[in-house]
Amino acid sequence: MASVAAAACSKADGRALPPPDPDRTTTTSSVPEIQPPTGELGPFTLQSTAFAEGAPVPDRLMCTAHDAPVSPDLSWTGTPPEAASLAIVVRDRNEGGFVHWIVYGIDPFVLGIGEGGIPENAVEGPNGAGSLGWLALCPSAGDGPHTYEFVLLALPEAPEIAAGATSEQVAAQLEASAYERAVLTGTATAT
Repeated sequence: MASVAAAACSKADGRALPPPDPDRTTTTSSVPEIQPPTGELGPFTLQSTAFAEGAPVPDRLMCTAHDAPVSPDLSWTGTPPEAASLAIVVRDRNEGGFVHWIVYGIDPFVLGIGEGGIPENAVEGPNGAGSLGWLALCPSAGDGPHTYEFVLLALPEAPEIAAGATSEQVAAQLEASAYERAVLTGTATAT
């Protein structure tokens, strides 16, 4: 078919194609070859500029903050390509997994959250105190350091949360439906 097209072009515009040189002619496929990716998608990771993995969280996240406590900035990499939605659940592992924050309905193309904010169109769920939004980290005096787990969940579909669901119900639903997770832990001790 290519030779027919070439012949048609050579007659139409007056140019003649030279005959193929057998020493310089190669056979190539007319369908481009698709190469596999040269690298793999990076690991699904979660980080914050407020604290490093396993390090103490800053006072501004705590109930002892001089100003109103805020949620930390968070950023992530390696979102699985299959993710339809992302969610964040923050728990105190020393208080039976008490929920401090839930954010869900995060667009999978979003790469982070600014301090004290949530992404556009995302929803804050109930915290363990029954209110919506960030609940300051507040370990009890004499307990020693508490470990706070910030978990970013990759979900196969946008979650449908029942009205009136408790923080534990919402967190459990999101965690159960996640197929991949990225974790960042921070510590805090009552002062």
